[in-house]
Amino acid sequence: MKKIITAAIALVLAGCHTALGPESGSPGDAAVYTIPYSAGGPAISQVLGWQWVKEDSGFIWLFKNDGTVSVIHCCGEVYHKQFSYLFCGDILVTYGHETSFDVMEAAVFTMTEDGASFTRSDGTSFSRGEADAGPLAASPLALSNELLGIWQGEDGTEYEFRSDTELGINSPAGSGSYRYLVRYAELLILGPLADGTPAALQTYRFNRAVGKLYLRGPDGKKYTLSSPE
Repeated sequence: MKKIITAAIALVLAGCHTALGPESGSPGDAAVYTIPYSAGGPAISQVLGWQWVKEDSGFIWLFKNDGTVSVIHCCGEVYHKQFSYLFCGDILVTYGHETSFDVMEAAVFTMTEDGASFTRSDGTSFSRGEADAGPLAASPLALSNELLGIWQGEDGTEYEFRSDTELGINSPAGSGSYRYLVRYAELLILGPLADGTPAALQTYRFNRAVGKLYLRGPDGKKYTLSSPE
């Protein structure tokens, strides 16, 4: 896992050719992508508890406190967990679909001062509508997944997956701040996070066995973390 982190930092500093500009909306199929990052951004509490109308489709998005998005379609039916999402500073990552197959989109976004709308850098806008009447609609973000807790690499580095999307990494060489998103058997890691510095976004497939967490990157490399318990 330490190799993963080192590679991410190196690619960010090098400004690799897979870097996303503010105008980009989808990372494509590359193994690592970089996104402009600013720590300044709306708090997640400004998004939770409201209906958000996606202006290009009329569908209504409900950002739930479990890290998923329910979508109200034009027919009025509610489809749960159509997306998983990650808000971090001025970055919004969504992974899912409205009508067909899952697509990952990562983009910088801005919110109006009154909090009534926000727009992704690909031009997609959302307008705030009525309050979300669902249970726990405005409750604090609290993820539930197979990764939660502390895992340890072979070199002693600790990885703490927290329910608020934070991923803390502590190693003999130092520590770093990251965020993560889980959708089914895929893990997205965003970071390291430093205000004004591009953040790397990487994807992995994972599975968990007793006391073990196995990760596989897009390049086919495999990594194993162990539970210290």
